[in-house]
Amino acid sequence: MNESMDSMTCDIAVIGGGPAGMMAAGTAAANGADVILIEKNRRPGRKLLITGKGRCNITNAAPDVRGFLEQFGKKGRYLHSLLHAFSVDDAMSFFTGRGCPVKVERGNRVFPESDSAADVLRVLQEYIKEHGVRVLYGREVLGLARENSHVTRITTGDGDIEARQIILCTGGLSYPATGSTGAGLEFCRDLGHTVVKPRPSLVPVILKEKWTGELEGLSLRNVTVRLIHDGRTAGEEFGEALFTSNGMSGPVIIDLSRTVGELLPARLKLSIDLKPALDRKALDERVRRDFGENPTRLFKNSLGRLLPASLIPVIVRLSGIDPQKTVSHITREERTKLVHLLKDLRATVAGIEGFDKAIITAGGISLDEIDMRTMRSRIIDNLYFAGEIIDIDGPTGGYNLQICWSTGYCAGLAAAEAL
Repeated sequence: MNESMDSMTCDIAVIGGGPAGMMAAGTAAANGADVILIEKNRRPGRKLLITGKGRCNITNAAPDVRGFLEQFGKKGRYLHSLLHAFSVDDAMSFFTGRGCPVKVERGNRVFPESDSAADVLRVLQEYIKEHGVRVLYGREVLGLARENSHVTRITTGDGDIEARQIILCTGGLSYPATGSTGAGLEFCRDLGHTVVKPRPSLVPVILKEKWTGELEGLSLRNVTVRLIHDGRTAGEEFGEALFTSNGMSGPVIIDLSRTVGELLPARLKLSIDLKPALDRKALDERVRRDFGENPTRLFKNSLGRLLPASLIPVIVRLSGIDPQKTVSHITREERTKLVHLLKDLRATVAGIEGFDKAIITAGGISLDEIDMRTMRSRIIDNLYFAGEIIDIDGPTGGYNLQICWSTGYCAGLAAAEAL
C-alpha cells in the first residue's frame, strides 16, 4: 500500500525494504508499534529474489552455534546475543509456520521446499501486512536530520517523516541495480558514525594468466583450491569452481574471495588441486597405469580419462612435455612434473570483481558503535541498524541471510520496547 502525504508521523520508521527491513518492521509492529516502512523501489525484496540463484538460501543449519559463529572469524563474537534472541531454528520455524516449509541440503544449507525465493518474499510481505505496517514504495530517503543525540526527521523526495525510533536497513553496495547504493552509510557518516570502508565480498576473482580465459565456462567439481600468500595457505575450500572470461568463480572461489579482498593488494596465487582424493604417489601410479595401457598413444591424447576435454590442451602446454611424444617415451621427471601440475595448478590473482557482481558488501557501520544486543546506535539514541549495513559478512551458505533475520528481529523488538 502507498501512504498519502497527510499522516507522516509514526512510532518507528524502517528505512529499506529488504529482508532485514521487513523482519524489523514486522517484529516492531507485532510488538505494538505504529510502523512505516520506507522503500525506494516500487516493490520490496528485489535482491532477495535473486539470492541462491532464485532459490533463496534462507539460513544454515550448522550443528551448533559455535560452528555457525566461526564462519564470521573474529567478528563472530559480536553475534552471540543475536543468535540467542533469534536463532537458526527460529528462522526455520518462522517460515515453516507461515506456509513456507524448508529443507536442509548439502553443507547444512536451508532452502524453501518450493525452491522459490518468491515464497520467502511472500511470507515477509504477509507478515508486515498482518501487523499493519504502512509501506511507502518508490520513496527515496535523502537525509536524516539530527538534534543532539536524536534523529528528529527523515527527509524524502516526497516530504518529511517524523518517527520516535528509526531502524536503518539500507544494505551495502552489492548489486546496485537492486537499489543498493550505499546511501545509508553516508547518512551514518553525517551522524558521526565510523564506517569501515566497504568492499565487494563473495565475488568472482580476476586472474592474470591468459589460459584461464581459454577455459571460460568449464566447471571443476570436487577440487580443492588454496589461496597462497607469502608462500603460506591463507584459505582453503573444497567443492566446485568455474572458469570465467577473466578468472574464476563458483562456490569455492566465491568463499575464498572474502580473504582475497582482505589481503589485496598483496601478491596472491590460487592453487588448484584437480585430484584431491589422490595423494601424489597414488596419482603418479594412476598416470603410469593410464600410460601403460596404450604406450604408443601421443601425450596430447593420453589424458582423456583424467581430465575434462577442454582442460587437456592447457595442461599439456603448461607441463612443457612435447604433445607429440608417445607416452612410453615420457621420462619419470616429466611425469613427476605433470603430477605436480595436477596437484598444484597455480594462477596469479589480479583482483576481484566489483560491487555489481558481489553477493554482499564487506565493511559498513563499525560494530563497536552498536549495542549488538539491541542493534541500537551508541551515538544516536533513537537509531538502530539491521542487515548488510553493519560491518559483518559471512561465507555463502545462508549465513548472511540469518544475520538479516536476527538483526532485524532484535532491532524491531528493541525499538518497540524503547517506546
